[in-house]
Amino acid sequence: MAHTIQSDPSFISDNHLNGCRTMFVMIFFVFMALAVVGQLLALNWRTWLPGAEGATTVLVGVKSAVYTVISHLN
Repeated sequence: MAHTIQSDPSFISDNHLNGCRTMFVMIFFVFMALAVVGQLLALNWRTWLPGAEGATTVLVGVKSAVYTVISHLN
């Protein structure tokens, strides 16, 4: 059984890309709505979305993410 390789480098269909774009836009607007509502009500909306490993601040979340990536590289 012979397999043919397509010479076209864009092997992902347009329908698949449109679906990914749609999901990205929908998730973006949900997070944006949470942030706007939180800001308008003067709430700390960042605590509604937990960070990496339950981090309470952005700096702690970034640190734990960096340590995780570095441990996988070794």
